[in-house]
Amino acid sequence: MTELEQARAHFESGRYAEAREAALAGAADDPELLRIAGRAGVELGSSDAVEQLRRVTELQPDSAEAWRDLGDALLAEGQDRDAADAFRKALELNPDDDVALTSLGHTEYAAGSEGAVAHLEQAAERGGGMSTAAISLVEMYRSMGKFEEALGAARKVLEAEPGDVAAALDVAELSLETGRLDEAREAFERIREMEDLPDHEVYALHGMVQVELRRDNLDTALELAREAARVDEYGRTAGVLAHLDPPEPGEDGAPEAPPSREEVETALSQSLREHRRLHAEDRRLLAEDLLG
Repeated sequence: MTELEQARAHFESGRYAEAREAALAGAADDPELLRIAGRAGVELGSSDAVEQLRRVTELQPDSAEAWRDLGDALLAEGQDRDAADAFRKALELNPDDDVALTSLGHTEYAAGSEGAVAHLEQAAERGGGMSTAAISLVEMYRSMGKFEEALGAARKVLEAEPGDVAAALDVAELSLETGRLDEAREAFERIREMEDLPDHEVYALHGMVQVELRRDNLDTALELAREAARVDEYGRTAGVLAHLDPPEPGEDGAPEAPPSREEVETALSQSLREHRRLHAEDRRLLAEDLLG
């Protein structure tokens, strides 16, 4: 097996240290070996990754892929402006490079550029509802406080992949944020059906409780909270129940005062964030698969 074949096999298996070592053993000015060494170096946080990938662009100045790799390395080093320039060069060489377009959108957003959203919108339109760009667009709109736009983008992702729990969570949360309570309730019910882990049912039920509290349907909220408590192994629903069905004064273990409506809303929002966090790793791995 040649050094290139060894390095490539290591890299594709996620053995980045071995890939980098094998590539550097025969790199010299071989652009393919330098590319593997540089890309593995980015994964490992090696300080010479930028140097190696910049050399690849010198050896292959017309390779859009080489410029995109350099942009990734520069971005990892916090050199946002130079990274954006590299991504632009990649797009100049290959206007259909949606990965470079998505990366340029992320980079420009970090730099506060107004063109960031336009780049992601274009990449999302070309890549479809479940593309990395489409997923990123939801988060970008959300972080900008553009909840209507974020909800529209989240709906497209969910339409493209109806079984994606993270997408359903985005729709549920953003529907709550924009006052679309019927849509939020429907999304949480869908999530309850989709979840494979029994303990995760608690989060979906907490979301439904939050919807009914917003509607001031306290009896329904209490019924849902009781359902949640029955499958809640860690007592996360206790405060919600204490608010909706406060114990009588003098009962054993009765608190001095039940949690306030504001405290319960905060706890339910924290539950929603925790649920999204639990699915973040799956979403990250999916994004890496889409990027290749």
